[in-house]
Amino acid sequence: MYELAPDEVALFGHDPDIKRCVEHFKAAMGHDEWIKRRDTTAKRFYRSLIGEQPDPTGAGKFYDGKDIFAWYLFLGEAFNDHPQNYEVVFGCRVMPVLSALGRNIENLQKVVGYEERLNRLIFNERGQPNGGLFEFLVAAAYVREGYQVSFHPEEPGVGRTHDLDVNRSGRRFAIECKRMESGQYHESERKWMRSLWKPASDFLVGTSESYCFDLTFKVEIHTIPKRFLFDLASDFIAKKIDNRIIHSDLAYGTIRRLDLSPLKAALSESSWMHPGPKYNNFLLGSYRRYESLLLAHKIRFAENPHFIDEVDQAVALRWVSGSDVAIGKKARDVMSKLVEANKQLPEDTVGIVHIGLDALGGDAVEQRRFDKIRTSVANFDTDGKPLRYVFCHYFSPEASIEEAWAIDETTSYHKASTDPLPLSNLFLITPGEEPMRSGVHWDGAK
Repeated sequence: MYELAPDEVALFGHDPDIKRCVEHFKAAMGHDEWIKRRDTTAKRFYRSLIGEQPDPTGAGKFYDGKDIFAWYLFLGEAFNDHPQNYEVVFGCRVMPVLSALGRNIENLQKVVGYEERLNRLIFNERGQPNGGLFEFLVAAAYVREGYQVSFHPEEPGVGRTHDLDVNRSGRRFAIECKRMESGQYHESERKWMRSLWKPASDFLVGTSESYCFDLTFKVEIHTIPKRFLFDLASDFIAKKIDNRIIHSDLAYGTIRRLDLSPLKAALSESSWMHPGPKYNNFLLGSYRRYESLLLAHKIRFAENPHFIDEVDQAVALRWVSGSDVAIGKKARDVMSKLVEANKQLPEDTVGIVHIGLDALGGDAVEQRRFDKIRTSVANFDTDGKPLRYVFCHYFSPEASIEEAWAIDETTSYHKASTDPLPLSNLFLITPGEEPMRSGVHWDGAK
């Protein structure tokens, strides 16, 4: 299960940096511990795929939230060694981080306290690994530029302190790293939409025909009447038409009968991995970055249930939350993280804060967020602390129909000092030799 058959093709090629990181983390975890946690992770993944172990939160997650680190490591190992188990949609968020860390193992091993911090991440923080991984990315960036770096030791009875101490040629900094997770508003939107769509989806499935609803909502999702989508579906079926344009006070978009013939033709030649952007592209006729999709389909699994052999029916909802109010609420500021970070910085050393966040909300959300953050950081009161530099790192990973994973990265900064920036390369994941440009990655420029 955890290796390729002799005649099996490596679906995604080979990434030596990911491999290096995975082997490093596995060695730190220990062989027996990894085998146990890998088996548990794989069992949960496949039971979720076939519906035997649905996510109790209703969010459709394939992994145990108590051991997300093992899920990350499972995906990293699968990418190279057993790609039949690799989950493309979530994996695209993890592979850029593992690849960047794999390029920097030697740099991280120069950091004082790294082994202890890694051990804490693997065992004590397995359910929340993003913060620790982000600290590693930041630490490696300073080592690359010639700093002596150490993890600041915890001080019992003192409260939370900063993460890193760095020093180069007498220039000393205290660094605090903060990793923002997805917001509650976004999760509540998804949950509400699932409840709105289920009656309509069940009704459409009962027709044994295939349909695609493609809607942008002009109001907040939780304000939509419970019967709105069901009424659209029943009216569409009653009219016995093939497509319809929707334009109301609540939403706009299209409803259409779905032609499964392109997907059926592709499946006649080979099985297709699902979930995945290539499957969705054949099914729906196009690929969209950061798509919100709810899908019910009648399928026949391949021998490996991560792949599909046949499809008989599909009912899909592509949806966008486009109201100005919703965009504003999803464009989360970093103020709470900045306040928390500032409290953890010392009073006698120049401070730096690095904040990492996923930019997955779409262009309108990310631009609104960027403007909010730029204003709030510029006006932030440090309460007398010598905080001089704030870096915000926007990560935008994706799995497309061309690539198993890719990432856009934007770094913005604010400095309250006449001294030069402490880093010349402000990117944590993108290799230094890659082409860079001014601006933000969601502005559409190339």
